[in-house]
Amino acid sequence: MEDVDPPPSFSEYISGLFGPAVLLAWSFKHYAIVVSETIFRRGQLLAPILRSSQVRDEAFGRFWIEFAGPQDVTINDEGVLDISKLRASGALIPPLLKKARGVVLDIGPGTGTQMPFFIEPAAKNVSAIYGPEPCVGLHGELRKRIIAHGLESKYHILSTGAEKQQLVDALQREGVQVNDEEGVFDTIVCIRVLCSVPDPEQTIAGLYSLLRPGGQMLIVEHVANPYSLFGRKGGDFFSKVMQTVYMALGWRYYVGDCHLNRDTETYLRKAAEKDGGWKSFELERRFAKSTLPYISGVLTKKG
Repeated sequence: MEDVDPPPSFSEYISGLFGPAVLLAWSFKHYAIVVSETIFRRGQLLAPILRSSQVRDEAFGRFWIEFAGPQDVTINDEGVLDISKLRASGALIPPLLKKARGVVLDIGPGTGTQMPFFIEPAAKNVSAIYGPEPCVGLHGELRKRIIAHGLESKYHILSTGAEKQQLVDALQREGVQVNDEEGVFDTIVCIRVLCSVPDPEQTIAGLYSLLRPGGQMLIVEHVANPYSLFGRKGGDFFSKVMQTVYMALGWRYYVGDCHLNRDTETYLRKAAEKDGGWKSFELERRFAKSTLPYISGVLTKKG
């Protein structure tokens, strides 16, 4: 893939290098607050060590609720979305979600900031949406947004992660029959989530197996900066270095197991190898000269 965007301005470039530092400090603040509350208010002195995953989940949940606040999206009296104020990666999401159809799997919906973009497809082409979200601390905000946008009859929250067996178990509890040969979903939505799934190769392969023949994956994911001395074109040396620096400073630990340097494109390609590849693999590389470059587009499974 070639870089789609023109070179950034100097101020945009500097922001792309150091913007993640603000997010890291923000998430660390919430972690420190939760640890302090756990020890001094709740009297659980060893919880940050013995129950570190729960403490991290609570801290990340608080950070994400604050970070993923109301978006610059308005809906007029006719129900038409105004997305003109969306910028950067946020502007990539609405046109992709318009393509959602059939039975939809919305991986890691978080607090539900993408709910406004499901209104139109839910009214026209979508029969049901299942949203596996492992961070239960986000379910309250997610449920509020589902109801606020009139999606409660079609959107079902699943308290699970994206790993196949966990998904299958949660779906069966909802009364959904799972058939490996026929698949379950017509559309799988991955919006800024594949950076944090465990064992990405196996997890993405599992998602692929749940996709029906002819089904589609809608992708908006930040990935490893593509810079390389040899091989791939594009990207930026200093942005790639800063990804490594942020990871060394604890990005994964404090920001919900997120990996800045994950090669998600390779895992997506490998998932379809057993079928001879995808029918179509239409991804664009965006913001490649930043610490948060993205891939965005539609992958279609062979029918």
